Amino acid sequence: MGTTLKNNRIMIAAPKSGSGKTLFTCGLLNLLKRSGRDVTSFKCGPDYIDPMFHKKVLGIYGGNLDTYFCGPGGVRSILGGCGHKYAVIEGVMGVYDGLGGLSLEGSSYDAAMATDTPIILVVDARGAGRTILSTVKGILSDDEKRLIKGIILNKVSGSFYERLKTAAEESLGKAGFDVKILGYLPKLESVNIDSRHLGLMMPGEVDSIREKIDLLSDTIDKYCEVGEILSIMEGAERILVEGGKAHGDGADQPVQESNPIKLAVAMDDAFCFYYKENLKALEGLGAKLCFFSPLKDEKLPEGTAGIYIGGGYPELHLKELEENESMRKSIKDAIDSGTPTIAECGGFMYLHESIRDEEGRERSMVGAVNGSCSKQDHLVRFGYVELDDKGGAAEGSFARTLKGMRGHEFHYYDSTDNGSDMIVRKAGSALCWDAMHVRKGQVFGFPHMYFPSAPEFAGEFVKVMRDGRG
Repeated sequence: MGTTLKNNRIMIAAPKSGSGKTLFTCGLLNLLKRSGRDVTSFKCGPDYIDPMFHKKVLGIYGGNLDTYFCGPGGVRSILGGCGHKYAVIEGVMGVYDGLGGLSLEGSSYDAAMATDTPIILVVDARGAGRTILSTVKGILSDDEKRLIKGIILNKVSGSFYERLKTAAEESLGKAGFDVKILGYLPKLESVNIDSRHLGLMMPGEVDSIREKIDLLSDTIDKYCEVGEILSIMEGAERILVEGGKAHGDGADQPVQESNPIKLAVAMDDAFCFYYKENLKALEGLGAKLCFFSPLKDEKLPEGTAGIYIGGGYPELHLKELEENESMRKSIKDAIDSGTPTIAECGGFMYLHESIRDEEGRERSMVGAVNGSCSKQDHLVRFGYVELDDKGGAAEGSFARTLKGMRGHEFHYYDSTDNGSDMIVRKAGSALCWDAMHVRKGQVFGFPHMYFPSAPEFAGEFVKVMRDGRG
């Protein structure tokens, strides 16, 4: 048994990273919003930054669709139940690139198949000729579900586009592919948005970003068949959501208490990477989210029963974090007294005794972890991971609830003490390593965790919060 839900949707995918799908997605979202349509956004994979960018710059609240984290049922539930009439989903990497770069699991196409979402392929045609048609036909030949409905050619001139379009339609038609060429984008130097790591730069770092996005939207409106794109979106099939709560689905409405359990959640320019499903799960179990700033606030919110410090870019704010001694002391005292605490990646770094800045100075941090962090000359760890316990833990222990937790790592900084209380296994690989600091109600480490993948964890964390409140 299940329920079918309808929303008009499209996935923007590409043959590889750097093809222009991020810019096209931003421009299309902005164009749909300007036309008065009720639109939301999603990003395939574990990336926090694009959804945050869409929210801060475009005013469009989005989230993540990740089949590795929550399975086909989870992404159907999240997308089908998003409550918006239109949804634009940005793919990740190449359209078929999943775990380890070779598996289909966790890929853009995997999410599209799970949700029966039509795909528009953005193809970087700069410096290419007829050969680009062979590339496209190869991609289409692997499209078993015939989800790819249209192609946008990026970084081409108008005159060459007309000739390339004619050749493409003839070539694709002869090969039996019913896929439309939906327009092109000329090379727009003024609309370039630089990258940091795998995602967009933080919104506040981009000059005149609104003007750039508006220009991009105008360009899409001028050179692409927007009406045809809307028709493809509106022709998407209804989504079947299985009965009950799908794996990875958000929690129910927040539990109402006369004396709520306050969870202090770090939220500012240094710490802002959180999965919406994580926060929703904690709220649904009775935690009241109280946002605070380690940069600006003097201490934790009054009555704090738990702390959650997510990832972000603390390395960009080391001086300010160091100078806020009262906040560092407030957090250290709370952790030392046993306050339940989650700290992931940037939050984990902040809990160390120090972080070394770009000039080699040791900047004092919270001191709850006896060690220091410093930037390496290479990416330390990257990709999906799964936590495993080390065996022998008492049944029902806090560490046991972390077993099977899925997440991801992406960081250039490393620690002199990564912890050793859990085993971290790299997805799609035989690689594993010891990591994580785990005590009752406290877990610190580099992995960004997706709580619904280990359903007992959030409940146990809130229970420890509640018990500690007395």
